[in-house]
Amino acid sequence: MSKKVFTVLLLAVFMLAQFSMASAATVPGTGSITSIPGLANNVSVDIGWSATGMAGPTQNVLLWGKDSNAPAYLPADCHEVATTVGTANASGTYTYMFAGVGNGDVIDFTVTIDSAMCAAATVPAVSDVMDFTTIDGVAPYGFFANPPSLENVANFYDQHVSCNTFELWGVASDRIYTDPDPYSGFDSWNTGSTGSFSSPAPLGPDYSVLSWENTFPATANGNWSFYTNPSDMIGNDWGGNYYWRSAVAVTPDELANCANFTDTAGHDTETQVRYLADLGLIAGNPDGSYGVNSTLTRAEASALFEKANGYTPAMLPVAPPSAACTFSDVSASDWFAGWVWQACADGFMNGLGGGLFGPADLLTRGQIVTIFNNIDVMGGGVAGSFLDGGGTFNTVLNFEWNNWGAGYHLRPAAFSDVPIGAFYTNPVQYAFAVGVADGTSATTFSPDQPVLRGEFAKMLYRALSRV
Repeated sequence: MSKKVFTVLLLAVFMLAQFSMASAATVPGTGSITSIPGLANNVSVDIGWSATGMAGPTQNVLLWGKDSNAPAYLPADCHEVATTVGTANASGTYTYMFAGVGNGDVIDFTVTIDSAMCAAATVPAVSDVMDFTTIDGVAPYGFFANPPSLENVANFYDQHVSCNTFELWGVASDRIYTDPDPYSGFDSWNTGSTGSFSSPAPLGPDYSVLSWENTFPATANGNWSFYTNPSDMIGNDWGGNYYWRSAVAVTPDELANCANFTDTAGHDTETQVRYLADLGLIAGNPDGSYGVNSTLTRAEASALFEKANGYTPAMLPVAPPSAACTFSDVSASDWFAGWVWQACADGFMNGLGGGLFGPADLLTRGQIVTIFNNIDVMGGGVAGSFLDGGGTFNTVLNFEWNNWGAGYHLRPAAFSDVPIGAFYTNPVQYAFAVGVADGTSATTFSPDQPVLRGEFAKMLYRALSRV
């Protein structure tokens, strides 16, 4: 080999070695995170990234993630989001998939620029955190309810309805209010059916009360379904459809029109009034009206509650059943006497003190929710009645009232006119939490205000709804 040829080969080997060394060197560039949501579900998160000042022949943009409590980033935490050649700037969005994260976990992220792929790249320091997201991995809490019914079917979600206009309803929240973990806010009930009904918009970012009023078309036939799958703002949901009824055949009695009154058309309690009247739990006036905006006396309330408890006039006591239920303003000749005595005996309604029941006094909003609470505490009454506290039908009153009333509030009551320690304080909180009663404004419940007959019907409808 000539000296000239050897020199050329040696030069070629030197240049190749220099090129190899250059390609393995760390390339210039600065990575950053341009967008990341503060909360993410436990599946994935979309992260915006950018890389600037890159001048090397090949640059790999690497996204690193780790639990904030982890001692170091690991190659397994690295995702290769882009590879560029001779590019000064680059940007994009990458969907980072999670593995093994739990609700409340904080996940740190950083971006590096490297000539190597993840397996051989320089691992960033544990302190190199550009941004983070917090995991909200919990679906909304809540329940949904069928209209009141005594129908005894194997799956009470699959009950029929009393008449062709009815309310399917429920309450859901993206968090239990005693839970400190993060939450993104309630988003939608995602209702569906085999009909053409539409769902109302949610009421707010943290909780929602669904009031889904439906009317079967006169031509309805065959199997019909109604279902829901509540979700939060970042996509957590109940994991599938939950049914009010699932492919249940429509029957002729479901298409029969409800009772009509002259003053209910267009009223916000029309559906509940007509439905309860169809069940025989309430009745109208001789002039054909119901009196949706009229008040209710305590004597009338005792009769209405005991009718829901399965009592008829023939079943009522003809004398006070105990000294505690002997009232100087209730005589055996009064039409309401038996109803008052039975409501007292059952522990639903108590006297006002001084031996008085106050039968002609107007029932207040604070009193009505207290009666509901008394019924729940006493466990209801007649087995198989609408107020059956044995749980035969699992109503909102005998089931959800306890679940969400004992510290786990779906809707937190913050009423300025409900003082701590009043006889109605807890009942107001429970009734509001489970959607049985609403406030008169965002900050008031008006517990001393007389309840209207329409309001009473809506409260009773929801309390007796089956869940």
